[in-house]
Amino acid sequence: MRSQTPERAAVNAYTPAAAKVPGSKENRAWNQAQNFEQVFLNTMFSQMFTGIGNDSPLGGKQSEAWRGMLVDEYAKSVTSQGGVGLANHIYRELIGAQEAAPRRLPARS
Repeated sequence: MRSQTPERAAVNAYTPAAAKVPGSKENRAWNQAQNFEQVFLNTMFSQMFTGIGNDSPLGGKQSEAWRGMLVDEYAKSVTSQGGVGLANHIYRELIGAQEAAPRRLPARS
């Protein structure tokens, strides 16, 4: 199943203040955290739909392609509305890792 990540992360009430500045490292970290949460939710929703039989609206061979797109849209929708809270934890870890990384000084010429 192919996952489609959003081009730009949604800014909502759960977005950290520093991540609202376009182009900042915090904004890029927030985008990556939301992308990861979307892929996670896509996997979870895909597992939910594996047990659907042929007699349901999304069952059968004809609707397998549509099911994948529906799962992608569910994941995008949930993530854009704040998700399940996974992006916040990932964002904090990414920012913490960036702050803990040793700083490289530019080479003197």
